[in-house]
Amino acid sequence: MRSVPGFLAVAVLMLGCPEKRTEPIDAGQPEIDAGFDAGEPIDAGPPPPATLEPIVTVGLTDGGTMLIAANAEIELPKTITIAIPIKLKDFRVRLMDWRDQIVASDDELLADGKTLLVTPTDPLKTGRSYTLVLDAELGPIVTDELGRTFNDWDLQFRIAGEVQPDKPAPKQKKPLKKK
Repeated sequence: MRSVPGFLAVAVLMLGCPEKRTEPIDAGQPEIDAGFDAGEPIDAGPPPPATLEPIVTVGLTDGGTMLIAANAEIELPKTITIAIPIKLKDFRVRLMDWRDQIVASDDELLADGKTLLVTPTDPLKTGRSYTLVLDAELGPIVTDELGRTFNDWDLQFRIAGEVQPDKPAPKQKKPLKKK
């Protein structure tokens, strides 16, 4: 009969001994253990929308033209030309006044598909601020022909001169009293 201490010694040796490695250990590449399974990589989704950089010029009433930048003070324009560097789809351009109301205008997309001509139906008011806004017309975001997405774009400018007062609201007629 074997002794218990001898049996325990054999069991400890068998359990406590590391397994024999058959493949060589690469001393130049230490094994890294992250401590957990990171799983499948997460899809980052589509790239963020890009920013449009249109070039805006105004046709002045004296026949000249002027390039405008953000917050510029300009002479009274007859037309506004917006040159977009790429062909967009599902977009609109609106001219907004200082009250955030749409200014009535005749808009024309030229044959190149990248130039928009905006002609206000009434002259703009001197001393007032206006904003050109380019955004998506039907969808949630502006896209181009290749499916790339773009942030909405706006350009604020001011018409030089003294502020023209707003027309007063028409007075309501009082109803005639019956006798």
